[in-house]
Amino acid sequence: MLSRVLIPLSRVAVGRFALGVRGFGASALVSKTAVKAAAIGGKKPAATKAKTAVKAKSAAAKPKRAAAKPKKRAAAKPKKRVVAKPKRVAAKKPTKSDLHEKVINSTRPIVKLPKQAPSAYSLFIRDRWKNVEPREEGTEQAVAFAAVARETSSAWKALSDAGKHQYMKQSDALRSQQAQAVRQWWAGVDRGQVALENQRRRRYNRRVAQKLVKGPRMPLLRDPLAPKRPSSAFFLFMKERLVGTTGPISETAKAASAEWKSLAEAAKAPYVAKAVAASAAYKTAVAKYASSS
Repeated sequence: MLSRVLIPLSRVAVGRFALGVRGFGASALVSKTAVKAAAIGGKKPAATKAKTAVKAKSAAAKPKRAAAKPKKRAAAKPKKRVVAKPKRVAAKKPTKSDLHEKVINSTRPIVKLPKQAPSAYSLFIRDRWKNVEPREEGTEQAVAFAAVARETSSAWKALSDAGKHQYMKQSDALRSQQAQAVRQWWAGVDRGQVALENQRRRRYNRRVAQKLVKGPRMPLLRDPLAPKRPSSAFFLFMKERLVGTTGPISETAKAASAEWKSLAEAAKAPYVAKAVAASAAYKTAVAKYASSS
């Protein structure tokens, strides 16, 4: 009887055990399928959710690191532009005309004459000013130039003829020495340089006339030893008319010019002949002087 009761109970237990085993297998299959589905769909299984929750708690417990500041990039230095140096152009050599113009437009003299001999009055001034103290600006003993010049002028006028004659003798002796120096200078000077100097002086005088330069006109260099140019027929006639005139020279010259124009050719012939003869003599003298110098 008991066996009859136990056998059915054992069968029931075995059935329940089998059902449990089957349920476990089914749950295991379900869990495997869930894991595969989570892997395919990107979802974690329930078991991993617990792990992620723990990790999230631990991450929340740690302090967050401050975001690293982006490093500032140093601004790139602008490249220096290499400027190509201009090629040196070879300076042109000055031509002869350029050098000639440069010499003529210069303010420096090309040739220098010997100094002129002082006059009698200049020698007197030099003696008077030996005793004059040098002027010192801003002192009580300063001597004004204008006052000294006035005193010297009045003293020269009050000087006796004998006193003036001494200074005249000294001046004549110095002039003779200076004339000798001038002869030597003209004998050795380059006439081409003298011609250039006269061109320079003409150019300078033109600027003075145009008021481009302030200053007196410069006289041309003329050889005092060279033969003098002869007078023309009209000037020979003029000299005759000026002899013995007492009136103004300008009026006499105007009257002589009008008379010369009204003269017949026969009346002019003697003056023309004299002028022609003087011109021939001048040419001969010039040739002789040029050969001697």
